[in-house]
Amino acid sequence: MTTDIGLDWNEIRTRAAQFAARWSDEEREQAGAQGFWTEFLNVFGLDARQIAEFERRVTGLQTGSGRGRIDMLIPGQLLAEHKSRGRDLQAALQQALDYVDVLEEHERPRWVVVSDYERLHLYDRDTSTSDEFPLIRLPQRVERFGFLIARELRRREDAAPVNVQAARKMAALHDELRAAGYTGHDLELLLVRLLFVLFGDRAGLWDQNGLFRDLLEDETRTDGENLGFMLMRLFETLNTPRDRRQAQLPAKFKVFPHVNGALFAETLRPAEFSPEMRRLLLDACRLDWSQVSPAIFGSMFQGVMDPQQRAHLGAHYTSETNILRAIGPLFLDELKAQRESARGDRRRLQQFLDALPTLRFLDPACGSGNFLLVAFRELRRLELDALAEMMNGRQVLDIDQLLRVNVEQFYGIELDEFAAQIARVALWLADHQMNREASQRLGQSFVRLPLSHGAHIRHADALETDWVEHLELEQHLAGLRGVYVLGNPPFIGGKKMSAPQRAQVVRDFPGVKDSGVLDYVAAWYIRSARLLRETMRLSAEMRAQVDVRAALVSTNSVTQGEQVAPLWTGILGELGLTITAAHRTFKWSNDAPGQAAVHVVIIQMEPASQAARRPRRLFTYSRPAADPVEVHAQQIGPYLADAPPVIVRKAQAPLRTGVPPIHFGNMPLDGGNLLLTREERDELLAAEENAAPYVRPLLDAKTFLNGGERFCLWLEGVSPAVLATLPHVCARVDSTRQWRLDSVDAGTRRMAQSPALFRDRRLPERYLVVPGFSSERREYVPVAYLDSSTVVNNKLYMIPDADLVHFGLIQSRVHMDWMRLVGGRLKSDYSYTKDVVYNTFPWPDRAALRPRQVQVIEEAAQAVLDARAAHPDSSLAQLYDPLLMPADLRAAHNALDRAVEAALGIRAGNTEAQRVAHLLAAYQALAPTLETQAKKPKRKPQKTQ
Repeated sequence: MTTDIGLDWNEIRTRAAQFAARWSDEEREQAGAQGFWTEFLNVFGLDARQIAEFERRVTGLQTGSGRGRIDMLIPGQLLAEHKSRGRDLQAALQQALDYVDVLEEHERPRWVVVSDYERLHLYDRDTSTSDEFPLIRLPQRVERFGFLIARELRRREDAAPVNVQAARKMAALHDELRAAGYTGHDLELLLVRLLFVLFGDRAGLWDQNGLFRDLLEDETRTDGENLGFMLMRLFETLNTPRDRRQAQLPAKFKVFPHVNGALFAETLRPAEFSPEMRRLLLDACRLDWSQVSPAIFGSMFQGVMDPQQRAHLGAHYTSETNILRAIGPLFLDELKAQRESARGDRRRLQQFLDALPTLRFLDPACGSGNFLLVAFRELRRLELDALAEMMNGRQVLDIDQLLRVNVEQFYGIELDEFAAQIARVALWLADHQMNREASQRLGQSFVRLPLSHGAHIRHADALETDWVEHLELEQHLAGLRGVYVLGNPPFIGGKKMSAPQRAQVVRDFPGVKDSGVLDYVAAWYIRSARLLRETMRLSAEMRAQVDVRAALVSTNSVTQGEQVAPLWTGILGELGLTITAAHRTFKWSNDAPGQAAVHVVIIQMEPASQAARRPRRLFTYSRPAADPVEVHAQQIGPYLADAPPVIVRKAQAPLRTGVPPIHFGNMPLDGGNLLLTREERDELLAAEENAAPYVRPLLDAKTFLNGGERFCLWLEGVSPAVLATLPHVCARVDSTRQWRLDSVDAGTRRMAQSPALFRDRRLPERYLVVPGFSSERREYVPVAYLDSSTVVNNKLYMIPDADLVHFGLIQSRVHMDWMRLVGGRLKSDYSYTKDVVYNTFPWPDRAALRPRQVQVIEEAAQAVLDARAAHPDSSLAQLYDPLLMPADLRAAHNALDRAVEAALGIRAGNTEAQRVAHLLAAYQALAPTLETQAKKPKRKPQKTQ
């Protein structure tokens, strides 16, 4: 395998051997520590000047002078400490760990390495495991340092020029043909065949590259008139065995091989080509299709689909980087580890090779097959690497017999026929690409034609298909070692589903309360869970040891807000699955035209009985577009935090008595007639100055946070006699009445009986305001006190009767942790909701707080308000911008956080994960556990008296 920094592991091992030999005679600590670690990083192709710091000063140590210097630090990844030959490495390790403790949290590395030139000692802080070995053994242990290039190993050039150009050429040709009246199934199949021929023309599928291009240039007219008929003749030739072709077939056609595979079997009506269409096809021929990534096929598909159809199907295509994020923890990382552990051991190598063909992969919404393509390619590369070691330079007699990983191990279900066709062809082409790699590596040319093996791609609705039957599990399960579900099912929100789609989701969640709020993708989650459960049941019957897992990419809404309870209660409870790996929210990216702007998660699940032996892998992102950082988790709950699998259900009232209720602000429901801009207010008061007492400032979420002026007519309690003296106000009231009468909603029409009033009318003397949405950049969602002189609309929440303790609790870091955990998101922005965030928060029992605790919280809360007041010219958005937040406000919040956490029994210095775990335990004490949510106890029948 070659890394994206230009090195493969064989070259890295060679470099490691040279490095170990070069430094084996050095003895003094300071003689070359910096040079040692600079060259060490260069073994992996890394430039120390770009990623590492040397002689980093640190203070606050508990020993000696309290100061020290770190020999080498890659922030957030690796710390190295160097000693003279023969020194105690355990003492050096303890010194290094002391350095880690005084670093900022975001700089603390997972890995620590110490050396005395003779030995290396690598320590993993997440797992508390060590590995010590002589420096001379580094070539054999070098992949223990694979974390240094993990990011590079996972990266792929998702938008390589040939990929983008190829997609654009095919999309342009599609549009030209469709505009000329060549449409439907014929157009789709024609494009799929052209994809295969273009690839074959540059990738060695026929005896000589460029045969198709020569045919176009030499045998078709420049006006394109005979191009369509020439293509039909070529397709017929590719579908006919050589010994059955007509003797008079022109030589330019005879040279093409027999392809078979049913790709060219169907007869199409010839397309009429224009000069421009011919030019586009020739331009496509000039691209090097042998270098096209498998991701091109999804990109091409998305580029040629009708945009409205694309939105309906929820068709978004995954980049290779994101595919690797899903399949790495699912199966690939473990297979790579098994491959490396078998290095040098022929018996284990053979066991590894024997296991690879016993794996099955299902993408139940496969689109054009990107997930299956990348999975197949990575599986084949692992096989090829092991085969190369087994052969050890010996001549290969029959490469076809050696290559046992094949596309028949891959299954897909796809609703769109065009995409299903592309998936079949793309897997054939991927097979050819990998056969070329095998030919180069093993020294024997191999082309698999005619096509024999084929992926099992079914053109069907996955939610109307029996997945167990499609995988043929009952027939073949006894010979399988692994069944893996993977993919990115349709991204269609609950409010955008068609009626039939909604009916499918509800049907897959029979008797589940609130199933109507679920997104379309939820049906794939529950179906995947049931497939895993059924596979485990069948394997137990057949006494087969089958590893079963699923990893799906989906919008992050399935881990937030109201969707968590109806989706995950059954999966984690009744079906007995566990989340064993997950990527928290990150920004979707791909190399397709019109790519989707969505924020997604990746969730891997498997049966709890199987998962007990597997570590929990959680990948977090400092921001949605950043690279992931893996953390070792004790457990992963449905909110994708290192926390117990507790499910928070929405509540109609706070869980703790004595907590003031929260309400929506005031909805006008007026068609805009009771609302005023600054100019409209001035114009009204100029004409009717007696209306001034009834014009009040109006805040929505935007003006609350960012400032700005809006006004409204607040006519609650105003007598008819007064209103009669305000004709301009009455005109607006009349417009409101008419707008409500014209509504199709019966409730709105009833409101026409009181046209002067907002639909909702709450205006306490003093109240707290909470915005419904807030930027994910903010550490705190700002809340503030207002009084009855200001009206807030329904984009804000209001909490009457909230004292300083309540303000302090809701404005604290720990409450923000809760909101980020259980609240919904709009893309990545926070959504604060009444029933899911506020009411479910495990509020402390005020009666149980000591007077001193109450006093400290009150003083800290007031200090936050005072700090804000010291900056009257700054909006709340500016005050809470992490780049602009004033030092006094930051200090006040830090003090408030300490006060609140102490009162809640949270230890000082706890991480967010630890605080969240504490909150979930407190919630669990106040609300039903997962088990009682999943399985309500049956009532015992009462005895007859």
